[in-house]
Amino acid sequence: MLVVVFELCFGNYAFSVNPPKREFRGAWIQCVNGQFQGIGTKQMQKTLTRQLDELQKIGVNAIIFQVRAECDALYPSKYEPWSKFLTGRQGVAPTPYWDPLQWMIDQCHKRGMELHAWINPYRAKTKTTNELTKNHVVNQHPERVFAYDGLYILNPGLSENSDYICKIAEDILQRYD
Repeated sequence: MLVVVFELCFGNYAFSVNPPKREFRGAWIQCVNGQFQGIGTKQMQKTLTRQLDELQKIGVNAIIFQVRAECDALYPSKYEPWSKFLTGRQGVAPTPYWDPLQWMIDQCHKRGMELHAWINPYRAKTKTTNELTKNHVVNQHPERVFAYDGLYILNPGLSENSDYICKIAEDILQRYD
């Protein structure tokens, strides 16, 4: 009985003092700060390449890349418009055309890094957005959104919004590694 009590009380201690076999050393690359807005494909790829190279040098092994800032996409989506944080105007595809999410996956894997797609599930509009496309969820379903401090938020209490967000995540998971 004493051995069982000892194991229950101190068994996890032995595990916690041993370093993990692998650490998650991640960095977040966001789009919502406007760093890529309207700079074009070549400049964005150059900026991302520099960021990935520097992060790799300091031992980062996972990138969390923001691909959905306000019910929009930094990848081709059949459900949501291209992000204004990519091209400067919501709904406008990048020129020359490219898929930033797939490009980032390829670049990260080339460096031995993981890529994790970060989505903002409920934010539908930031304070800096003045124009939303016709196919944006806010315009398609205004009854599912509420305003708060200059933002639009998908109402998390509505099952339709939960289903919608799951559909977006499922689309990403099915199409990307």
